[in-house]
Amino acid sequence: MSRTSRVYVQGLPQLIQLNGHNNDIVFHDDEDYLTFLNCLRRADELFDFALHAWTLLPHQMMMLLTPQTKEDLSRLVQHIGRSYVPWFNQKYHRSGSLWEGRYNSSLIEPEAYLLIAQKFVDTRLGELHAARGERLTWSSYRNNIGEQQQQMITPHEQYLRLGHTPQERATQYARFIQSPLGPSIEKRLQDCLNQNRLLGTPQYCQQLERQLHRPVQPRQAGRPRKYFHNQVTDWAWLENQAACLLSRYCYQEVRLPLLESEGNETAFTSQNQKFPLAGNHSALLRGEGTMGCLKMINQHPHLQSMSKLWYEGVMFRSSANSGEHIQQYQQIGVEAFGYAGVDIELEQLALQYDFFKSLGLQENVELKINSTGTQKELAAFRTALRAFYQPFIGVFESEWTECLAMQPERLLRSDHPLLARLRSIAPEIGDFLGEESRKRFDCLLESLTKIRVPFVVDRWLYPSNAYCHTHFEWHCEKLMEHSLLCRGGRYDECATSVLETPIQACGFALMLDPIMRLLRLTDKHLLKQQVTDVVIIPGSPAASTQALNIGRSLRKTFPQMSIANDFSHMRVTACVRNARRQGGRFIIVVSSEEAATEVAIYDRDSGEEQRVNLAKAISILSHSLNASPGCRGGINVPYG
Repeated sequence: MSRTSRVYVQGLPQLIQLNGHNNDIVFHDDEDYLTFLNCLRRADELFDFALHAWTLLPHQMMMLLTPQTKEDLSRLVQHIGRSYVPWFNQKYHRSGSLWEGRYNSSLIEPEAYLLIAQKFVDTRLGELHAARGERLTWSSYRNNIGEQQQQMITPHEQYLRLGHTPQERATQYARFIQSPLGPSIEKRLQDCLNQNRLLGTPQYCQQLERQLHRPVQPRQAGRPRKYFHNQVTDWAWLENQAACLLSRYCYQEVRLPLLESEGNETAFTSQNQKFPLAGNHSALLRGEGTMGCLKMINQHPHLQSMSKLWYEGVMFRSSANSGEHIQQYQQIGVEAFGYAGVDIELEQLALQYDFFKSLGLQENVELKINSTGTQKELAAFRTALRAFYQPFIGVFESEWTECLAMQPERLLRSDHPLLARLRSIAPEIGDFLGEESRKRFDCLLESLTKIRVPFVVDRWLYPSNAYCHTHFEWHCEKLMEHSLLCRGGRYDECATSVLETPIQACGFALMLDPIMRLLRLTDKHLLKQQVTDVVIIPGSPAASTQALNIGRSLRKTFPQMSIANDFSHMRVTACVRNARRQGGRFIIVVSSEEAATEVAIYDRDSGEEQRVNLAKAISILSHSLNASPGCRGGINVPYG
């Protein structure tokens, strides 16, 4: 079967990787490294490409470059194979291939991921050299942070935007790479490399797929499997995971009304849906819980001073395709009032990361964060944007004109070719932030780095609601256009306007529907939790009453376990087979109606079967089962 042709787009950077055969060492000593670099310098003279970053590991080579043509990239790799490999084989008296098959490559969307990919390459040697107490010698790291000049490095346009002078750019980049690269983005990078796919935003990928008429996004491994599962159990487990974590962070649960009265229009209530009631009355189906929470603390003023609250329930929004259809979504909202510093924002971001980590999703999610400063600074930025777009308003679509009047920053996220070209020269929010806002945001970023919460500063991330200072979102690109998992930020000025009294407010919402889809897509074993802990089977019709009594006794002894009695009156072998299908870890067969009789207890995990009395069976259960209760009484949390 012929090889799949590599994806190539003129002008897009490429990340390429060559691995040693069977992960063997390809650089043993300094002479090997220097010889390879000489080959690379020679290739730089022969072929037309711009090298942005490189690193040499003992078993691997990585480069970030922009080739002028597809042939230049192929010839570069061929040149390395025809110059370095024969020299290496002769030196070490070996023969055959040095590299593991074809080279891996991935296209990079410049605006969103160029600096992240460069950081991935430059810091690849970090842990290895740190362990040896060495400096990052065999990479472009020192060049890109301004400590060393490497002639073959050509800075990319995105790197040049970091500052006006080389020193300023190097300082900003050195600061940028101090934050840890999240496991989610590392996994995406490696998937794109292995599959020769594009690392980019879903919108950018879809645009390229329409142009190239071929897929450019990474494929999911494996074939979809079909199975029947009670989804209510999944939802109860997910909600309980959040409830447990919020309780550990000392957030108190509150209940909010499903319907809101009309009036008090704010940026938050704009999501509410009008709903007609009997008697010519009308109400609003809640589209979010922030406004309801503000109304609650307005009625209970003592909550305005340092309170941390959370709520869950159904939210209603208009369908994306038709405003006449209303859809419902499961959501958990978290709000904190009366905290002025960045500490509360840091805690909430850490809480969110801990939540995704408890679900095993930390490698699939990515935190994007930005600062819009105060409302005054944001207003100045919007005024500058309107002035910038004014000469082009004659060719604007009606939707763009509406955005320009209300939220002109939304135009910066458009994928339309005209707006995308204008975005590169449009004003940026960073130029309008005051010194205090800058220091505040820098303090938050430094703290996130210290507590090792991976993040990406997205300068095109702007809030849809009335947030000030910090705004953040968690995304998973596996979910394509429905990638948003969590959103939040600080909204002091909006809360002050609603309550008509100065107050600090910060909160976020967990979108449970996409989180559940992601769980089913990635770690289905988490959702296939053990619903039944113990199944009790009567060995004969006469033993049915005794089996029922044993079940009642075990439920009193282990109130947090799920214990089922089998009333099918089938053969014991068939009942045991059905119990295994239910997922029961322990199966108890009661063979006699006598209270003092022995029972047969089977442990699925160990495969052991014993005949013991009831007291011994209780002892086995207490030592073998994870019998800790959930946060909400009665719910078993095997993966907490």
